Amino acid sequence: MLLTLLDGYVDEPACLGVPPYISPYVRYAAGAIIDAGHRCQYRTVDQWRQGASLDGELLLVITGALVPGRYLRGMPLSCRELKTISATFNGPIILGGSAALHGIGHGGGASPRAADDLVDYTAEKDADTFIYDVLHDTLRQRHRTREEWRRWALAGASVVTEHPDFPDTLLAEIETYRGCPRYLTGGCSFCMEPLYGRPSVRSVESITAEIGRLHHHGVRHFRLGCQSCFYSYGSDDIGSRETPQPNPAAIHQLLTQIWKAAPHTRVLHIDNANPSVIACYPDEAAEITRLITRYCTAGNTAALGMETADAAVRRANNLNATPEDTMAAIRLINDIGGERGDNGMPRLLPGINLLFGLPGESDDTPQKNRAFLKQVTREGLLLRRINIRQVVPVRGHHTGTDTGALQRFKQWVNESVNRPMLRRLVPRGTVLTDVYLEIHRGKQTFGRQIGSYPLLVCLPYQEQTGCYVDVKLTGHGYRSVTGVGYPLNINEASLDALASLPTVGEKRAARIIAGRPHTDMDELAGVMDDEFRPGAISAWCRFG
Repeated sequence: MLLTLLDGYVDEPACLGVPPYISPYVRYAAGAIIDAGHRCQYRTVDQWRQGASLDGELLLVITGALVPGRYLRGMPLSCRELKTISATFNGPIILGGSAALHGIGHGGGASPRAADDLVDYTAEKDADTFIYDVLHDTLRQRHRTREEWRRWALAGASVVTEHPDFPDTLLAEIETYRGCPRYLTGGCSFCMEPLYGRPSVRSVESITAEIGRLHHHGVRHFRLGCQSCFYSYGSDDIGSRETPQPNPAAIHQLLTQIWKAAPHTRVLHIDNANPSVIACYPDEAAEITRLITRYCTAGNTAALGMETADAAVRRANNLNATPEDTMAAIRLINDIGGERGDNGMPRLLPGINLLFGLPGESDDTPQKNRAFLKQVTREGLLLRRINIRQVVPVRGHHTGTDTGALQRFKQWVNESVNRPMLRRLVPRGTVLTDVYLEIHRGKQTFGRQIGSYPLLVCLPYQEQTGCYVDVKLTGHGYRSVTGVGYPLNINEASLDALASLPTVGEKRAARIIAGRPHTDMDELAGVMDDEFRPGAISAWCRFG
């Protein structure tokens, strides 16, 4: 039997599956279908939006955006779209992913919309086990076993070749363990991870076998992002302590074995780190940070879940880390990971998450968050990313957010923190290598490096998309940078591209084009006005 697996994309606290990412959940589900002896047709929701057919006799939809963000392209499946699919698909529909249990999210601050009335079945635990059992004439809600986890991760790896981003930009999200060590006290009030109970940790052999199989199929970009805290992987304390003591030897074994299994890897990044673990065990955390900078590729980010600097909010929601813990983690990661790598970005920097709409908030909450960020900037520390979002309530009620106060806080962060920090992070003239150009908006072209939380790069002119270029930076926005292709070919570049070079502008760009071809900078200077200084662009361009 042919089954259709529709990837509606997931964005969860510990997993990302929005392009260019592919989540492990759809790979596991494909593996379960294949292991059950059936054929799997994989489709992304973007392919469906563009007219691709859903041909299976049964449809499994995996989706769930519980941490909705801004996406350059590829939006998670909406409730309206699922309704359309439900009305047109001729066969049973199963809904999996976090949407099956919590509903389909539609923006921060809003409760997800239950979708069980739009489908025939909901897989409220693991979608892969549910479909496997359905294909064996059984309806059960259960989690996969360790053996199924290992088997289906391997069997479903081939589905990556059907993803529209394969092979150039596809980034495989890898799960190292499921659940959160803080389940012992219920974990953070807004998070779904503690609901899994005692964390289930994959072995190094299981993880690297999956990465090796994905690498065999052509994947070259990996993120160890599907876990609540990367620094806690392999700890003997997981399941017995909320703040487990890190195990550097386990991390070392994992990272070295990944390179043996996937030697042609181009990107290896992580995500998610518990600042309390780093602050409580600075020696072990420092050793792991050094391992990350050594064995992972540059441009890496460790997202720290502080959520708020307001102690009252932290107590009301059983949150994870104090501001002091988070500041200690920021200092440690900056000290070890701040060196610039070969792609133009620092090797490893921290990011922080700030969450609004939680119980216990007051008018003082934004001010306390502001004071924390001021301390970061006073100490000259760098944050790769400040993620400010509204809670999506999946475990009870939220308080609502003063949207005006939130917008004023975001504007302050953009003007006082983001842009000044971005100028220090990647100064004017920095060359970012391997920027993949993705979309046009008006006369502009936008792209990103592949990896965790990459900078959005704008070329202020039309350039061919679907290719990698190096970009030399000319300016900074709040959360993005502007630049030109590097080195820019003087004899082939467009008027708009030439005008984007330092000191050139449209009039000088027109002179350059009128006098082409040019063989060197002296010849170029001969067609320019007297005030033109060749040295201003000599380090930005080429003539061949």
